[in-house]
Amino acid sequence: AGRPPIRAIMATQVKFAVIGDAFVDISVGPLDALPSPGADVEVETVSQGPGGSALNTAWHLAAQGVPATLHAAVGQDRMAQVLTAALKNESKVTDPAKSLAVLKYQATATCVAMHGPRVDRTFVSTYGAAKTATLNQLLPGGNADALDATHVHIGGFYVCRGVHGGLAACVKRLKARGIKVSMDPNFDATGEWTPPAMMTAVRGPAAVDVLMPSEVEACEITGKDTAEEALEVLVGGTAQAPGTGSTESTSDGVGLVVIKRGARGVLAGDSSGRRWAVPACTVSRVVDTNGAGDAFNAGFLRVWSQGLDVGAALMAGCAAAAIAAQHSGAVGAWAPDRKIVDAQSEAEYGDKPWWQKGILACMAPRRPV
Repeated sequence: AGRPPIRAIMATQVKFAVIGDAFVDISVGPLDALPSPGADVEVETVSQGPGGSALNTAWHLAAQGVPATLHAAVGQDRMAQVLTAALKNESKVTDPAKSLAVLKYQATATCVAMHGPRVDRTFVSTYGAAKTATLNQLLPGGNADALDATHVHIGGFYVCRGVHGGLAACVKRLKARGIKVSMDPNFDATGEWTPPAMMTAVRGPAAVDVLMPSEVEACEITGKDTAEEALEVLVGGTAQAPGTGSTESTSDGVGLVVIKRGARGVLAGDSSGRRWAVPACTVSRVVDTNGAGDAFNAGFLRVWSQGLDVGAALMAGCAAAAIAAQHSGAVGAWAPDRKIVDAQSEAEYGDKPWWQKGILACMAPRRPV
């Protein structure tokens, strides 16, 4: 028997506040291979647009009909104008002009992303305002109590070094208010992986409710070789605590861990011992995988935050990621609404004969680029 279709959402409406990084992405590709030193390689497109894990997740949540505010920092430069114009004119993020912090002496974070069907994503970045902004600068009035949200998502943890100092106190305060907290750490370019702020985010009273790393990130944080091993560490139980050699019982880990594995789908587990594995959604043509993980975050969180089961949320996340991978740029006016995401999820994972699933996958709605 297959899963039931994703039901129409009739629960009390959730509100998201997304805290973290906002970037201008300069996308280069598609490339068959990374250029050799000194080479000049012609590509089909070099495009510029909004990006950053927090921005991408907020953008996709809002596109799927979930009220979402973005609490990120920009500079006073031309790249900031690119971001603010895109958020105002193309996204459904709630009133970004009020929630973005402007840092006078910092550049807006910018990333050059090179991509292609046979090329591992490669980035060259300046972190600027995203790296230096503190929670006092990002939160309304510098106060977590001023956030009007039922769920707070933190994106770009390793980029946002200025947030680390106040993160534990912020998470504890949010949880005391009954607000769910999720986090996508993203890649640690410094190679440190287990700074004190990460340790408190995955263990103890300031542990987030949902952690959403990639497979590489999960293994680096835990020091394990496989996603399966990393999952057991992060959700608690009798396992090695992240960054230590201890094998003592650890029941104070993250409540739910979702590990994104790209073309191999997702692996998830919670602290009660339940485990899930969902294959990736069919993608007919990969255009640009930059931001697909953030699209997954939004699809998953939109369904999970409404109280639906983890399996259905994982499927919605995979569907959103598959749609994103078929478009250029991390976000844009093409970002799918919930009906498109749920139709793609139902086409891929619904209880249908194999031949009908294949036909429906080809027919699933897709907005033009």
